[in-house]
Amino acid sequence: MRVLRFVMAFAVVVAGVVSTVGSGGGDNLSGPTGPVTPPPPIQPPWVDITIANAQDVSATIVQDADQVFDFAAMIGGQIFPSPPTAPNLLSTNSKFELFEKTAATGAPATDTCAVSGAVTVSGAPGNNPVSLSEEDTFDLVFETCDDGDGYSLDGSFSVIVNELAGDPRTDVFRLSYQLPNVIVTVAFDDGTHTMSSASRFSLTWDTVDFPVTVLSLTPNALALSTQADNYVLLSGVHSRTINADISVSTTLAEVGEAQLLSQVSLDGYINYETVVPLQAPNGQAPESGEVLVSNGLANETIRIVIESSTSVRLEIDSDGDGTVNDTQYTTWAALLG
Repeated sequence: MRVLRFVMAFAVVVAGVVSTVGSGGGDNLSGPTGPVTPPPPIQPPWVDITIANAQDVSATIVQDADQVFDFAAMIGGQIFPSPPTAPNLLSTNSKFELFEKTAATGAPATDTCAVSGAVTVSGAPGNNPVSLSEEDTFDLVFETCDDGDGYSLDGSFSVIVNELAGDPRTDVFRLSYQLPNVIVTVAFDDGTHTMSSASRFSLTWDTVDFPVTVLSLTPNALALSTQADNYVLLSGVHSRTINADISVSTTLAEVGEAQLLSQVSLDGYINYETVVPLQAPNGQAPESGEVLVSNGLANETIRIVIESSTSVRLEIDSDGDGTVNDTQYTTWAALLG
């Protein structure tokens, strides 16, 4: 999986589908740039899995999982220091010092970005933190911030600290935080894309077992879009584990009981779950693992079986009787598009 391979944007918030993730409570949709009004719920049908669309369905799932980690790496790298075990996974730029200044003084802190633009961190109204700790709330405002990572951020979002153990500036820490009220424009060389979400989702960094580093993302109606499709990730826990204490860095990507709404390619809901963790040399195609894709109403399934870095087998049960009706072969590169 390649970091920031896809341009992402938040396009739709599905209201009332899943409950608020993490601590902090409440449903206050007032962000640092004013109230955010979510669009009405979308109720498309479940996707029918057929022999004809099996590769398209599989590609949508693979691309979604790839984008989830791209997004987490982009936002996580912008906010907090990159764990030293994963230099190729995350951005090297961090606004952590701004958080420290705001936490210590309660006053806004502004800094220029590496190439151009600026970012300001402030405590949320009524919070006035005196130290960086659990339940602290911060607002970030990006002014076309370009840190030389191939994209720039313009807009705002909030950060609510759920859990903090250890020091994020060291090798050993655990940090979990929510990201509500996202209203951000992401500009890449190939175009400008908007990210917006009034819902809350959470990111967790865990290096307690250093040199093992775990990045987890728990979505809550998290909407993503590329130039080819729009996705809304409704549930599930996505995690990626990197162990730098071995000769070849290994990545395990796990997705548990996720529900995906694709608005273009599939035009409906689909469930998927990683039943065998994906294992891959860092930055390369996975060499093993299995993902089970299913229709939420029928028993139609696709089992994505990674045989090697150059071969992926699709076992398709198109009538839901538990028997494989067709087997197709493709590659991870082809599914990524």
